[in-house]
Amino acid sequence: MKSYIKLNNSCLDFPIYEGSDLSFRNKISSLGKKDGFAKSNIITSGRRIVRGLDNINLEINTGDKIAIIGPNGAGKTTLLKLLTGIYVPTSGTVEINGKVSSMIDLGFGFLDDATGYENILLSRIIQGESIKNKQHIIEFAEEFSGLGEYLSLPIRTYSSGMKSRLALSSAIHNVPDILLIDEFFSTGDIEFSKKSRDKITEIMDNSSIMLFASHDLNLVKELCTKAMYMKNGQISYYGDIDKACSVYENDYL
Repeated sequence: MKSYIKLNNSCLDFPIYEGSDLSFRNKISSLGKKDGFAKSNIITSGRRIVRGLDNINLEINTGDKIAIIGPNGAGKTTLLKLLTGIYVPTSGTVEINGKVSSMIDLGFGFLDDATGYENILLSRIIQGESIKNKQHIIEFAEEFSGLGEYLSLPIRTYSSGMKSRLALSSAIHNVPDILLIDEFFSTGDIEFSKKSRDKITEIMDNSSIMLFASHDLNLVKELCTKAMYMKNGQISYYGDIDKACSVYENDYL
């Protein structure tokens, strides 16, 4: 069966719980505002709610390579986290067919006192992947990361660049049906950054569906076939990539 993603009237709300010690700060921050809250906030049952995604309707099918563009806080990463299962919609539905792999929070779940080898396997388990072919996973990470003997050491001894190498080497082991990427990331030296980009581009090309959130409009035009422009948690435009970038640029750039 072909891969697809379907969202129907999907909303995602984040409740904000505030202690009494914040009451003075809240009063100060509300001065000069008519209602004391941002437009994206909702008051329900005496509780403050921030709407991260608002009434998302979307259908994505095999062959779609989609850029997600928009300003910071538009909902790009939130949408990707909804699709990867990190978040559950407050209302509406999300239907996904196909194996999903995400490059959003690389290194999520890593344990500082565990070795590089142990964290590689741990990250695969957190992603819902099988580690039956454990030796192949390890060998790929050894070759791609170039971390050598450091893989036997706790990652608390790693630099930030080394942790990025480890996380990326684990994340790109398999080609998924559906690939979700939130920006490209720094992985240290120029040689490894090029190696990483080449590998990720290869995976993008071979995935059935790809969603790529980025601020780099030239890059998304190079890698994607369609685009959605997000604004205030909503899809403001979805379709032709050149038009989506033009609408975004006219609004913000």
